[in-house]
Amino acid sequence: MTIRTRTPVIVFVLLSLFATSCSLDSQSSAEYAAALGESTDDYIQESQNVSGAFHSTVEDKIKVLAESGEGDVVALATDVTRRETVQYLAVLEDEMTRYVEVLRSMSPPGSLVDAHDAYVEAIDAVRYSMPATRARVGEATDLTGIQTAITGSGFSDGQLRLRAACSSLEAAVRQEGHGVDLGCTRPLR
Repeated sequence: MTIRTRTPVIVFVLLSLFATSCSLDSQSSAEYAAALGESTDDYIQESQNVSGAFHSTVEDKIKVLAESGEGDVVALATDVTRRETVQYLAVLEDEMTRYVEVLRSMSPPGSLVDAHDAYVEAIDAVRYSMPATRARVGEATDLTGIQTAITGSGFSDGQLRLRAACSSLEAAVRQEGHGVDLGCTRPLR
């Protein structure tokens, strides 16, 4: 009889110790906010650099084509835009993958876990849509088709969910008394 009454107590103590050890692994809200802000700043800077390079490359290549006057400039511009867009989306996917890996290595405090996980899931939704979006862009036959391939894709649709999750995480971190700028209001690309 004594063994039976001690078993629930032992189980309760073990579960309490387990819960305590798990909570000890989480970062404080200040540590989390700092790590989140730093990793997000790095990601934003990287993605802005890649986006800027993409736009400059496309513009420069099309300008050269237009100035050369050789061949069907529209067809050649379409080829350049299609090829560069596919490459840009691949690089952006790689950046998102690295960012998600950093986010997954974080241990947010319990009050921020749900918002953090929703943010990571939203990034993953956009990231997982990239291969299909690249394929659709690669199949486009004109500039309008390239634009339609992007705007009608999971990549574009997922960015709306990402913006909402991003804003929710920012608000949750603010409620903990810390400011963080995740770039939620940046223009969608």
